Amino acid sequence: MINYPPRGLILRLVTPLDNEGRPDRESLGWLIQRLKKGVGAVLAGSLEIGEALSLAPKARIDILEGSLKTLKNGPALFFEITCLDEKGTFEILEMSESFLEGFKSETELYFFLTPLVYHSNRNLPDHLEALGRKTGRQFILSNNPGLVKKLTGTLRRENIRTSVLKKISSNEQIVGLEFSGDVDRAINYQRALKGRVRFRFYDGSEENFITQPSSSGLISSGANLLPQAWTDIVNSSLDIFESKRMYPDYLSQIWQNGRKVKQWLDLYESNPPGFIKKALELQSLIPQARMSDPAQELDPEEVNTIETLLNSLEML
Repeated sequence: MINYPPRGLILRLVTPLDNEGRPDRESLGWLIQRLKKGVGAVLAGSLEIGEALSLAPKARIDILEGSLKTLKNGPALFFEITCLDEKGTFEILEMSESFLEGFKSETELYFFLTPLVYHSNRNLPDHLEALGRKTGRQFILSNNPGLVKKLTGTLRRENIRTSVLKKISSNEQIVGLEFSGDVDRAINYQRALKGRVRFRFYDGSEENFITQPSSSGLISSGANLLPQAWTDIVNSSLDIFESKRMYPDYLSQIWQNGRKVKQWLDLYESNPPGFIKKALELQSLIPQARMSDPAQELDPEEVNTIETLLNSLEML
């Protein structure tokens, strides 16, 4: 049976680190426990803000274990297995499967993959089938041209070709796609996927989602800071809870939430993991904002800007 991931808000989780730069599983679990209410799934160990590429393979499996232990029967878990090369990606997948063989969990688990980080469009459908033979679980792909360009420079194409995606759509283990890009490409992608009625098409851009929501939901970094606000915005956009439209203050609440999330988005868009972690630390929600890459540490002026915004929004 094919399992399809949920619609709605998907939380792209930061990874709290301890003094040695390893995942702080206690803080990770506490953070998930606080944020999981109302989300459809949690994306753990991501490339964008989960700092996955800076962590050893065993540390990444620690994130998988800590996430599953906290979620239990809660929302679904998306776990990123992408590495900078094909061999490493297979290794993370195989280590994940080895761990899962001895771990009992009712949580729905999907492997999250950003393939163009390490693989070209050529023979990509075959590569995904090879990965699928290593697991009975389903995959969610990410088309993230900004991230691909940042990690690979100009070495390869930054978007999955529409013709390639159409071939991939025949692979039933691929059940979802995170999309970042222009509207024309989004339309072409959805046409390529028209034969897959329940296929999930998530927006990877918070700013784009606010103006033009995708059909399945949003994968959000800002939900680390404003979980309820993003939950309300996404559910409203997807009409997940139509009964809420009967509340007299419904439109006012959505407008206020939109203002808050836009203020945060404008602040953290240049360095999401650095700003989000520091904001969580200042709220005493994680012990420290340690970064695996020292270049992402914030300077005193940036920290002061975060404190000012937290105070103005009464979040301290």
